[in-house]
Amino acid sequence: MYEILGKFELGLKILPQDSTNIYDCIKLAHKLKDDQLKAEVYTLCAEVGKGTNRYVLYNLKAIELERKVGFSHFKYVHNRFFNVSLGLYQSNNYRKSIDYGLQCLAFKNVRKNTWDPRVYIFQLDIVGASYLKLNQYDSARYYYQQIIDTLTKTPDENANVQSLWLGIAKGNIGHALILQGKEAQGTPLVYLQLQNSTAIKSYNNMAIAQNILANLDFKYKRYQEAVSKWKQAYHWALQSEYYVVEQKLLSLKGIMMCYRKLQVPDSAYKYGDLYNRLNKERLLELGAQQLSAIKAKIEFDDIQTNLENISTKLRQEKMTRNFILGGIFLLAVISLLLYNRQKLKVKHETEILNRDRMAKDLEIKEARERINSFALNMGQKEKLIRNLERTIKANGTDNLSSSLLNYVLVTDEEWHKFKEAFNKAYPLFFPRLKQIVAHLNPAEERLASLICLDLNNQQIANMLGISASSVARSKRRLKQRIAVPEGQSIESYICDLNDLV
Repeated sequence: MYEILGKFELGLKILPQDSTNIYDCIKLAHKLKDDQLKAEVYTLCAEVGKGTNRYVLYNLKAIELERKVGFSHFKYVHNRFFNVSLGLYQSNNYRKSIDYGLQCLAFKNVRKNTWDPRVYIFQLDIVGASYLKLNQYDSARYYYQQIIDTLTKTPDENANVQSLWLGIAKGNIGHALILQGKEAQGTPLVYLQLQNSTAIKSYNNMAIAQNILANLDFKYKRYQEAVSKWKQAYHWALQSEYYVVEQKLLSLKGIMMCYRKLQVPDSAYKYGDLYNRLNKERLLELGAQQLSAIKAKIEFDDIQTNLENISTKLRQEKMTRNFILGGIFLLAVISLLLYNRQKLKVKHETEILNRDRMAKDLEIKEARERINSFALNMGQKEKLIRNLERTIKANGTDNLSSSLLNYVLVTDEEWHKFKEAFNKAYPLFFPRLKQIVAHLNPAEERLASLICLDLNNQQIANMLGISASSVARSKRRLKQRIAVPEGQSIESYICDLNDLV
């Protein structure tokens, strides 16, 4: 025992042989029939098995023995309850985690001189987070407020730790308020968590806060803002060194939903596939963890059975083991079936989006062909007028020439049809034009669309029924209104509005 304790004190690596030695200690302690010694050995055994499914089991056994001997004989008994509460929370057993967490907190006023202040804060966080998972928002807010009150009364000696935990507590209170429909109160608190976490690069807490804010944007159909936040949250989750699979899944699912709403099927499929793969890995990992937990429980019970030499109990445990293993196998099969069903559903939705996109692409192509044909016809009509003008002047019929030169090729009805086709061919043009030109009038709108078709001044003049010099003046006025960058022509600037980027 002292050899292993010495390794913990000096920060030395725990070796596989140490696990074997500590199990031998358990056997020796049972022979001595000393419950207090057995409790200490089980506590040490739990520390050696930290990070495994044995961790909770041996802490529970230590609590059982300490309760039998009397808690007053153990200086750090509250740490056993904390360890069990943490382990149960990590295995998603939130109700039991709360039970052991509250028992841990009950020692706060009994063992004041043995408490680590940060353990107390962490235990409050586990209880608050468990209530949040159970949708008991008032209880969650109460325990996170306890963190704020504690740190306000006795600040942590490390300023970064102080700032981080205040941010976490306020952010979770804000999250609870948002889930209760009190978004105006809760949102600023989540932003505070994001700010405090960012200041010290706590990536897991940054991802948690950003996921909450992204979900709020999605709720109010701000899909571009939501997808941007979810992508940032996913990036931070990837950088975190802590267990953040849940945050990755939330981010990927959110990105997939946004792209579906924005009708971007390729991106929706890409992130949906990432989500499904990660979720499948998580389901398999959970299945493996459950199986590992069962095996650990069986091994633990086997040890207890051997120590107490109760053969009848051993047979019962074996039957239970086989039953549970069968249940785990069935659960794994059901999980895989659900995964495949979800994948087929996503594939079907993607195919529908692709068909819609192809139909829209065809419609845009047809509209652009009509626009190009329209521009070509305009050029041909202008050439025809010029030929007629020369013929008429040669014959001395000036009045007829003048009449032809003043002919307006586009009526209001023609412009209505033209604009409808133009919008389908270039859906981004008019919205972007209106963004850069305040209070755009119809004349400017027509002029810009004809410039976009790469028509010259004379062609535009013939179409609008005005002179080429009037077109030039109108272009200069429009260039001043748009504030075209130095060295760039208004024609090239307007044509750039059609770019998809």
